[in-house]
This record gives sequence, C-alpha cells and structure tokens, in this order.
Amino acid sequence: MKEVYELAYKYALKNAVDHGGKAAVGAVVGKIFVERPELKERAKEIIPIVKKAVEAVNKLTLEQQKKEMEKHDYSALKKEERKGLPELPNVKGTVVTRFPPEPGGYIHLGNLRSALVSYLYAKKYNGRFILRFEDTNPAKPKLPYYDAIREDLKAVGIKWDKEIIESDRMELYYKYARKLIEVGKAYVCTCSPEEMKKHRENRTACPHRDQSVEENLELWDKMLEGAFGEGEAVLRLKIDPAHKNPAMRDPVLFRIITSVPHPRTGYKYHVYPLYNFACAVEDGLEVTHVLRGKEHQTNGEIQKIIQNALGLNVPEFVHFGRIHVEDKDSSIPMGKRYIRQALREGVIEGWGDVKIPTVRALLNRGILPETLWEFFEEIGPKKSDLHVDMEYIYGINRKKLDERAKRFFFVEDPVELIVENAPAVEARIPYHPDHPEYGERIYKFPEGDHRLFIARKDVPKKGEEIRLMHLYNVTVKDVGERVVAEYSGDEIKRIQKIQWVPVVGESTIDAEILHPSGEKISGIVEYWAQGLKEGDIVQLERVCFARVRSNQGEKITFYWTHR
Repeated sequence: MKEVYELAYKYALKNAVDHGGKAAVGAVVGKIFVERPELKERAKEIIPIVKKAVEAVNKLTLEQQKKEMEKHDYSALKKEERKGLPELPNVKGTVVTRFPPEPGGYIHLGNLRSALVSYLYAKKYNGRFILRFEDTNPAKPKLPYYDAIREDLKAVGIKWDKEIIESDRMELYYKYARKLIEVGKAYVCTCSPEEMKKHRENRTACPHRDQSVEENLELWDKMLEGAFGEGEAVLRLKIDPAHKNPAMRDPVLFRIITSVPHPRTGYKYHVYPLYNFACAVEDGLEVTHVLRGKEHQTNGEIQKIIQNALGLNVPEFVHFGRIHVEDKDSSIPMGKRYIRQALREGVIEGWGDVKIPTVRALLNRGILPETLWEFFEEIGPKKSDLHVDMEYIYGINRKKLDERAKRFFFVEDPVELIVENAPAVEARIPYHPDHPEYGERIYKFPEGDHRLFIARKDVPKKGEEIRLMHLYNVTVKDVGERVVAEYSGDEIKRIQKIQWVPVVGESTIDAEILHPSGEKISGIVEYWAQGLKEGDIVQLERVCFARVRSNQGEKITFYWTHR
C-alpha cells in the first residue's frame, strides 16, 4: 500500500499547510477519494495508512511542510465535484419512493441511508415521497418512537408528501387477503408450529394446501371472528413447498396475536399481516421504486408474487449493500440491539446520547444535516457492502464547519500564568480568520502584570520562549503552582504558539466537553463565549469543533463534534 501512503502524505501536507500546520485524517481521506474514487470500497484498510501519514506530516514544522508541498501535484483536486445520484431504472411518469421504518427505536445511520436516498430520488425526479410506519407486529412498536422518527427526519431536512401508518389499514389488508384466497394463491393452515416446521424442513406440502377456495374463505372468516387462538391458524402464500430457498416455501402472510395489545389500537385486531404482505400491498398501490438493502432481495421475490396475484403494480426494486460505520470514538456499535443493551445497562442516557451512532446523537454532536445529505448522495445505492470510518464523514463536516464556525479559546486543566512588566495592549481576535464580518473579540490589558490561564499540557519549561496567540511573546521565569513569565516582545518568531484565557475581572467561565467515548474534558472557556446559545457550533481552537449543549452562565457544556 505504498502508493496509498504517498497519496495520503501528499494531501496531509496540503491540509496541514491550509490549517496552520496540523492535518486532520478525515479531510485527507476525502481528498484521496476525489483523486482515486475506486478506493472508497477499501476505506477500512486505508484509514490506518492515512493516520500514519498524518502523524508523519504533523511532526514537521510549517516551513518544512510548505517545502515538501512543492514536490507534489495537486491538479487532481480540480475534479472535485458532486456527481449526484445515478439514474433510476425504468422511470415512467411520476416517481414515488418511500421510507418504511418500524417504530421500535430511533433512526441510526443505516436507516437514514434508506430514508435519504429514497427522498433524494423523489426530489431528483420531482416525484413524491411517502413515510410509512410498519407497525403490524404489536410487540415491536412503542408510541414515543413514532414522533421521534418524524422529528429526526425533519431535523435532517426530509419532508414527506404522505404519511401511512399500517396499523390504521388493517381492513384494507383483510380485503386483499380475501382476494388472494379467491384467486387460489393463499390458504389457511391449521398445522401446529412444530408440524409446519417439519413440513418446511422436509420440503413436503402442508395437508391444508389443497383445500378449496370455499374452505379457505370459511377458515379465514373464522380467524377474523376469533375462533382460533394464537398459533392455531395462519394464512400462507401458495408458492412451492419444495423450493430450494426455504423462505419461499409457502411463507406465512397473516398470524394471530392475542397476547400483546397494539400500542395504538389495543385489542381491536388480533389477525396481523407479516411484513411481506403489508409491504406488497402498500408498495403495489402507489410506489414506483423501492430502494432498500440487498438482504430484502428474497422478500422482493415474494412481494412480486403477491402483487402479480392481486393485480397490483410491481415497482422497480433497487437493492444496495450494507453500510458498516466504524467510529473509534464510540464503543457502542451501530445497531438497535446494541443500543438497547446500553440503555438497559445504564451506559447511555437515551437514544440521543453522543456515545451512539443514532441520527439524533450525531445531530446533537454537531454533524450537519447537509453533511449527511452529501455523504449518502455520494455513496448512493451501491450494491457492494461499504465499510466507512466516521473520519470520512467528519472530513465532509469539517469542511462545512470550517467556513461558518466562530473560534474561541478553551483551556483544559488550567494553570495561571502571570506575565510581569507587560505593556498596555489591546488584543483584537477575529471570530473567524477568513470572515471579518463575523466580528472580533477584544481584550484590553493595562500596563503591568497580566493574568491569564493556559492549559497544563502547554506549560513550557523554565527559560523557554512561547507566543500567546494573537497577543505577544513571553519568556518563562518560573514554573510551579503557577507560571511566571516576562514580556519578550511582539515579533513573530518560529516558537510554540498556545491559546490562553484572560482573567476578566474576577470571572472565568467553566467549561466541559462531553466526548463520544464517555470522557469529560474539563477546563475554562474565554469570556466572550458567554453569548453562546444551545445548539451553536464553534471551534475551540487547537482542541475540536464543538456544539453547545447548555449555557448556564457560570458554566458552558459542549458536545465534542470532531477535531
């Protein structure tokens, strides 16, 4: 992988020079994929190589980085442009797509791919987008999740043209079930679960398979009337009991559930459709293109059989690969079962906890909706499985935040610095180096001793000269419980630069950064940060981008976004 390292080293140099000498892994990965898009599918093995290159570049001085840059060609970056989604197959008339979540949890990144890609295709063709809650298994849905899903989709910028809740449409499903029986494509099976399993394993026909239409209609009516208990009767689709694919051996379409009330309809119904039947009917009524994971390919075959038998439309199926998102900052994998376990164990506070990869959590951290749009538009409906490091998403987000985030100084584990015999000075620090219209924060220091705070990790050695960013140079005289230094001029030199927080009167603002790993980084933030509001995203210089969780006047709590 020498070629990849050289590519990473080249773009790490450019990223470092563009950002004061420090390159970021995510940004470098993004540039590599611009020049070599075919490497995206190998992201998992490429990320560690990029990290090594970034570490090597960050050890160089800024001047060394600039000289190294002159040896490389960056013309490939001119190709950087978003190509958009590929064309859909067989577009005729109005395109209608849908997103059908089960309201059993909040949306995570895997769910969002289906939602955003489907929505973006509807927009691409000026079509329609449907939000459909699949809630016909009464044991799965929970009432709070209906609104949570709606809120998360709105927060990302998705607007649906129609909303369907399947539990509201039971009578419709019963009507189509009766029609399926009448055309001879479904039958009522009263085998025990054990008997049914045996027939499926042995590829033998159920004895009820050859019942007449009249017998099946009579048994179906009895199912609806409550003559059978849970597990005593099901409606099955007539395909082939000896099919090579076990899932195609006369699958169950309806079953009886009496032990669990539905959270929306209670005990009003007891005969519930399974996924393939409800989905086949809903998609067959108005959806033109179904975009979903390739694990649904067999389901698609079953649904086509149902749709053809009922005379419904058969939509175009576009199946894409799984997406595996790896986040070194979080110990909780993407997947609702992992998140539920973390909830039960008290590891996380809720579905919006920044330690998990739900959409709510990522938005809380400061990942922008437009970042998610760009990311999912870029990967689109690719058939191959994708391994994505969150660093890649951070790279997209960083590029957007870098243009809009105001800068503030944050000092972790503060140590007091006394600068003796300093002249009167006025520090005018822009909120953004490239946007003077954002304004500036001003600190005035009178002649004499100046009191500031610096981070313990930045404490220099006795005799060392450092520069306080946007202020002046100092030479350290003594290092103890506090650092004593003397003013040594304002000349720009090649010396260490560190951020600082001034003591304004007797007040300081405590700050805490909540990291996705669970770590809490404590320190103080500068005086002018007091105007920040919940949801503001800023750059804490030389630390990270961060989103304001709360501002209580005496203390500001931030969510760590990324470096």
